[in-house]
Amino acid sequence: TANFVLARFADAADAEACDAFLQERGLIVRRVASYGLPNCLRITVGDEASCRRVAHAIGQFKGLI
Repeated sequence: TANFVLARFADAADAEACDAFLQERGLIVRRVASYGLPNCLRITVGDEASCRRVAHAIGQFKGLI
């Protein structure tokens, strides 16, 4: 088991843009380009409220919300 989610995006630019979007909202995730995954973000799983906040913000970034 792991305490994180690996979120995949269309490409590295999309992952970078989402990272910046999340940072602007005080949400810190980890870019994993150095692990050969430039189009991914590593999101640590916390409590339910924190997970919902990150999921909501990513939904906003993707224009789903």
